[in-house]
Amino acid sequence: MEKREAIDFIVGRLSAGETGLEQIKREASKRYNVPRMVRNPEILAAFPEDRLTPEISRLLIKKPRKTASGVTPVAVMVKPQGSCRHNCVYCPYTGLAAKSYVGYEPAALRGRQYGFDPYLQSLNRTNQYRGGGHATDKCEVIVMGGTFLGMRPSYREWFIKGVYEGLNGERSSSLDEAMRKNENSPRRAIGLTIETRPDMCSPFIDEMLGYGATRVELGVQHADDSIYRTIRRGHTVEDVVQATRNLKNAGFKVLYHIMPGLPGAGPEKDIQAVRKLFQDECFRPDMLKIYPTLVVGGTILKQWVDQGKYRPYSSEEAAEIISEFYRHVPEYVRVMRIQRDIPAGRISLGVTKSNLRELVEEKVREKSINPREIRYREVRGNRPDIDSFSLRRRHYLASRGKESFLFFENQEGLIAGFLRLRLPEESTRQDIDRDCALVRELHVYGPEAPISCKGEFQHHGLGSRLLKEAEAVALESGRKRMLIISGVGARGYYRRHGYSLSGPYMAKPL
Repeated sequence: MEKREAIDFIVGRLSAGETGLEQIKREASKRYNVPRMVRNPEILAAFPEDRLTPEISRLLIKKPRKTASGVTPVAVMVKPQGSCRHNCVYCPYTGLAAKSYVGYEPAALRGRQYGFDPYLQSLNRTNQYRGGGHATDKCEVIVMGGTFLGMRPSYREWFIKGVYEGLNGERSSSLDEAMRKNENSPRRAIGLTIETRPDMCSPFIDEMLGYGATRVELGVQHADDSIYRTIRRGHTVEDVVQATRNLKNAGFKVLYHIMPGLPGAGPEKDIQAVRKLFQDECFRPDMLKIYPTLVVGGTILKQWVDQGKYRPYSSEEAAEIISEFYRHVPEYVRVMRIQRDIPAGRISLGVTKSNLRELVEEKVREKSINPREIRYREVRGNRPDIDSFSLRRRHYLASRGKESFLFFENQEGLIAGFLRLRLPEESTRQDIDRDCALVRELHVYGPEAPISCKGEFQHHGLGSRLLKEAEAVALESGRKRMLIISGVGARGYYRRHGYSLSGPYMAKPL
């Protein structure tokens, strides 16, 4: 009883506009004889929705950067056994986690804790977020580890089904049933990402669409066939080109993993490679993850180091080279990550400083480079006037199609939201032709706002305006039908805008 009264006391004080949260909590504990201070999630759970303002949410949420981009990231890892049949020289396999992970990364540790069960991983990860006060209405799921599409088909379907079941908090008789339930689940998958290789991609596009996948991360590493041969990668640059084109023509967002410092590369080649990725319209990914090459025990690369045949970049060298990448990354690209999260104690040689992104951004400022990539400019914790944003268009060619990047930007260069529209000239799918336009991504920034709650940038109509602009661009180009690749949990949003489910897409005649 005393605890309930203490919580009501705190809710009342915060609702009145007070901001000294810790002082209010101490006062409540003393007044109502509560031995342990009330936890933030308990306060959030008791807050009436009509009184929970964005300012109060910011006071109560732990680690707000986790959901500052508007969604809650949920990483689930596949089992170690059979996770990849390839043998790239830099790739570790310890048996503790899927290939390419050492088993001590945060996602790998969570996977190990739950026996790599997808249901338990997604269920407990979202519970962990809720315990920290984060909204979990809109989850961005990423399937990590090895080469998922190279594992047994029955395992793949079982794993994806388990992910949805964990979000739903209940078991289902089939994958289709689990996906249908997730459309109205309190924890919805508004996006699903699958990591794969360029040569393990195109034949699996229909399968990934059937899972509700919306983004594919390709292990590109570099754009040079001679380097691929050196590192025993097992695919070619042409595989990258074809996978990129086929993915975009099916509506997917495309992210490249790139690895500066590979054997056979070097500063000049690495910078040239990034320049090539955006100057050559055969590539032009939507996002990047930049992972400087690390030397880990048990790899062929570690043997080469011991033999004096190879040396990776140091933290300082990597920061210097990656800062130069920012000169070439265009405004329609988001740099999602810089640096793997392998613990420094597990790295034999290479980048061991955990703040590499900060070092890179420091170099960027020193050189007066003006980054145009999205993550550098998204709203996040900033609170500018929403009316100061103007809707802009950027058109470019990529992978034999026309792309339109539509975005809200203010005079300071901050981005509040964007949409990726593609006018395909061809596709591997029969339901996509030259009468179609494809929305590949719609994203509004700012801290995640629950679906039922009005946030500062989310739920202010920016998404609707972007969608209308995309429809206008499509009509101007003579397209007659719009298809949207949508996470299962976002289908309801598009239904409210006149779209209906057609195969794996949300569709609407224009």
